[in-house]
Amino acid sequence: MPVKKEDLKFIKGVVKFEEPMSRHTSFRIGGPAEIFVYPSDTDDLLAVLRYAADHKMAVFVIGGGSKLLVGDKGLRGFVVSLNAPAFNGMSFDGEYASAGCGMKVSAFLKKAAAEGLGGLEFLAGIPGTLGGAVIMNAGWPTKSIGDRVEEVTLIKGLSKSTLAKSELKFSYRGSDFGDAILISVKLKLDRKPEADIEAEINRNFEKKRQTQDLSRPSVGSIFLNPSGSAPAWQVIEKSGLRGAKAGDAVLSEKHANFIVNKGKASAADVRALIDEIQKKVFKDQQIMLKLEVKIIGDF
Repeated sequence: MPVKKEDLKFIKGVVKFEEPMSRHTSFRIGGPAEIFVYPSDTDDLLAVLRYAADHKMAVFVIGGGSKLLVGDKGLRGFVVSLNAPAFNGMSFDGEYASAGCGMKVSAFLKKAAAEGLGGLEFLAGIPGTLGGAVIMNAGWPTKSIGDRVEEVTLIKGLSKSTLAKSELKFSYRGSDFGDAILISVKLKLDRKPEADIEAEINRNFEKKRQTQDLSRPSVGSIFLNPSGSAPAWQVIEKSGLRGAKAGDAVLSEKHANFIVNKGKASAADVRALIDEIQKKVFKDQQIMLKLEVKIIGDF
């Protein structure tokens, strides 16, 4: 039976029904979420997770939606956004910064810089949240946020715990968190003058602006760089795919590993273009490109 509004009165945060996911992804694409929730705090989040488990409902936790392609028919179950103040706090202890995983990467960098703490300037221009960056082990080009993580507080199943650095495993654009929900993270930063940090952030953002297509909705790089090969964009370019399109989903002329939404691209358009790129590159070069973007929902 469909979940009714009165069934969810126990939730203290904001609840929305049939919420368009196009409002919550950097692609500006995605059908409706059956139930979209902003939990007010960790206890509220656990209450949602318990309800979902009891009723055998799926739960998708999203950050900034910057690495998501959501199907045009949307998602059944709960979509949870950690956008409440309880998941956006930040504190400092010497060279360590602790922050909620719902915090935007840009806000984290700015607040850390104001404290004279740097070391993550290479994340400048990443549109997502801190939690998403940690799960994806975000970085550019040779540095990764995982190198700075000291501990993570998370929910696994229905239990909250804190894991130390020695218990964490990071890989190229990945981690071993599985289906855990990250609540907060502690990072070791470097003491630097605020002006130097801001200058480096601006330089890194300018490099991205010059080499990446930031003018239209996208999720950034679509494919991971294949091991033992040239970067994904060069591999794609070698197969003559720059500018390829499906509907309003277009492979950027500026960066061959960016698919941009020219206005009315559907998830089906993007998926069709992804399939075309993978098949052509494999046929030409025997390289199977792996996705950096996560595909969820019904198509």
